Amino acid sequence: MNHSQINDAYINYKSEITRYLSQILKQPQDAEDLTQECFIRLMNVTSPVPDDRILYYLKRIARNLAMDSFRRRTRTLRRDSRLETPTYHVDTHQMEINEGVDEIVSHINNTEHRKILELRLIHGYSIKETAEIVNRSEGMIKSSVFHAVNRIRAKVIS
Repeated sequence: MNHSQINDAYINYKSEITRYLSQILKQPQDAEDLTQECFIRLMNVTSPVPDDRILYYLKRIARNLAMDSFRRRTRTLRRDSRLETPTYHVDTHQMEINEGVDEIVSHINNTEHRKILELRLIHGYSIKETAEIVNRSEGMIKSSVFHAVNRIRAKVIS
């Protein structure tokens, strides 16, 4: 899309898209943020969008962004409830394993690397989930785990 079309769409439809998202999300600040994201995505469209379809296209983007937001919020709530749920160790063998893992993880001085390692190894989160939790890239998560494991090897083996 060209700059003129995007500018016109922003002027004509920004308030309508914001209102549409506010009705879906029930949170004005999130609606504002997602409205901006809608227009950013519209700017990145490579194929032409007819002028009479721009509003439909924006509403479609808005709906998809709102659904993504709901999914993220649901995953966060589930994750937080898992982290806050107390665990009771009945199996002493499992408790010994957990203590051993805790001791190994304690060799990591960098608190961010330690948190990433705990999320990955102890809590079993995937690389993608861990990246979302700590708000980092998946590459950074992989790198942190790699460096943490090497640090543990250096401390435990030597």
